[in-house]
Amino acid sequence: MRPALLLIDAQHDFLAAPSLQPCRAELCAALSRLLGECRRAGIPVVHVWTTVDADRPPMPHWSPDRARRFHPGGEGHATPSELRPADGEVVVHKRFFSGFGDDSLEKHLRESGVDTVILSGLHLRACIRTTAVDAYQRGFAVWIADGAVGDDDPLHGAVSRQYLATRFARIASHDELPAIIGSRGSVDRSDGAASVDVIEHVSPHDGRPLFRVPVCTREQVAAAAESAERGFQSWQKASSSERTAILLAVADRLAGRSEPWARRIVQETGKPLLEARREVLFAEHLVRSTVRSVDAEQDAAGGPGWLLRRRPHGVVALVTPWNNPLAIPLGKIAPAVAHGNTAVWKPAIAASGIAAALHRLLLEAGLPEGVVNVLPGDHRTAEFLLDHPLVQAASLTGSSAAGYAAHAICARRRIPFQAELGGNNAAIVWSDTDLRSAAHEIAVGGFGSAGQRCTANRRVIVERRIHEAFTAELLAATDALPWGDPFDEATVVGPLISRRACRRIADAVTAAEAAGAAVRQRPDRGESLAAGGAYFPPTVIFGATAMSDIAREETFGPVVVLHAAGDWEEAIGLCNGVAHGLVASLFSDSETLQERFLNEARAGILKLNQSTAGAAADAPFGGWKSSGIGPPEHGPGDRDFYTRSQTLYRGRA
Repeated sequence: MRPALLLIDAQHDFLAAPSLQPCRAELCAALSRLLGECRRAGIPVVHVWTTVDADRPPMPHWSPDRARRFHPGGEGHATPSELRPADGEVVVHKRFFSGFGDDSLEKHLRESGVDTVILSGLHLRACIRTTAVDAYQRGFAVWIADGAVGDDDPLHGAVSRQYLATRFARIASHDELPAIIGSRGSVDRSDGAASVDVIEHVSPHDGRPLFRVPVCTREQVAAAAESAERGFQSWQKASSSERTAILLAVADRLAGRSEPWARRIVQETGKPLLEARREVLFAEHLVRSTVRSVDAEQDAAGGPGWLLRRRPHGVVALVTPWNNPLAIPLGKIAPAVAHGNTAVWKPAIAASGIAAALHRLLLEAGLPEGVVNVLPGDHRTAEFLLDHPLVQAASLTGSSAAGYAAHAICARRRIPFQAELGGNNAAIVWSDTDLRSAAHEIAVGGFGSAGQRCTANRRVIVERRIHEAFTAELLAATDALPWGDPFDEATVVGPLISRRACRRIADAVTAAEAAGAAVRQRPDRGESLAAGGAYFPPTVIFGATAMSDIAREETFGPVVVLHAAGDWEEAIGLCNGVAHGLVASLFSDSETLQERFLNEARAGILKLNQSTAGAAADAPFGGWKSSGIGPPEHGPGDRDFYTRSQTLYRGRA
């Protein structure tokens, strides 16, 4: 293999799109790392730029203003400094979408002996897609650098990604790219559908290897779906009392062995022990709440001559993350099987050990074989599962990128889809509240579990006249949080899930500082923490604009962004002014402000005088806007999602 990196349209005008996913800071950091790795490995790099000049007039649909920005030297034509061409690197200028618009790119690749192109940059739905098709037509193997491609129409980008991956392109993950870059012929050039890969998970605390996870293939996904379909034929006939009796046995087993479960969560995810214990208890409560909800439901309703009943879907796909490796899966598995469905469950790589143990517990509690089937794997495994014709509904908890990819597949297949996609949650702090108490609540809510929960307090909007006083209280509360060994019962802030997550958070903070924000990290920078661990210091950001990436995007780490607001209208505007809408909170004793907050805040969960973090087991859990799709999880939403209505008419016999 002789690869070359094509860096496509990484130009200021394209990177400035407010809807870009990943955001500008994250995408530029990924591109910069990829560029550096390729240069160190001696891989040819080609910069492909959209250019307007005498030889290349603007595309017909462009406005004159935009055309001016793409003249050489124009404001939109240049690239960020970290992505500029190095000496000897070729720049190819294009007018339309494909880098192969004239023969200059192909000629350079042939002369360099290149047989494989690694595509990165913008836009996945347009320039990357057409360049990929043209490269394939010319006989090049095509790889797409996952995480180093972006689009300002993320759903369309996800559709294009799947289109390319199912035909001729290989989506190269973070784990695969080093092998591709360092290889000269040893990497499989197929689409990977029939290959078996293995991914290693290491301890977030000290970096020791914990286990290796096989990535299930399309054939293994099909076998699991067929097993679930066979299981459904008998499971749907079981009575409600038989199903709930098994779920109660699951809850009892969790309660009886809560400490070993908690310690396993700590070992595999780095969640602090106190939080891990709470997760086990929460998981138990989710199961018992499901049983109570099912017992309270009426089986049927109707009118003269007709009957409305609820029926299970059949096989449902469940895709879950690592940050709540026990509670989130059981919050999906329990209602799915309680309502008569069977499930194929794809846990996150880092939660694979816990998933296998939970599957054993389900069987020990009496759940028949085939009712819940576990598939370890990565995003490819999840996409194979969602695309399988036997899957009749899907529930996912994950990132925005995962949500776009899953939504595109389920929309194409027209199956019910439920998704919880995170939150960029804000707390508003007003002058009539207890500042010290609010600061403590927000510090624990923002930095607990290293900020790795979807309900974490990520933004704080403070009335301007108390900004200085509240800032002092927040910094003091942050510095007082125990940070370190997750097995220590006192620890509140543990490690991130991986060193890669640390790099991602560090890139976001660095970009915020470069854009003019002030960054304050706790004085103890963690020099005494375990070597090799994925630790990042609790960080408070001041002075970031509302449109900056650090304010608009969910960092999913120990970072809190502080804004000042001059009046209520500015405060509620900042609160609502992001794409997510999972949780919002208000710290104020004013009944007038509380009423305005409850009427004006745009989120699925609202809290008064509490941190945004946390939720009750028996309450509906779901976000608005980009935070959720479909009915909320838990409570009444479970029946709405895991069953479908069927109207029955009876004539005379």
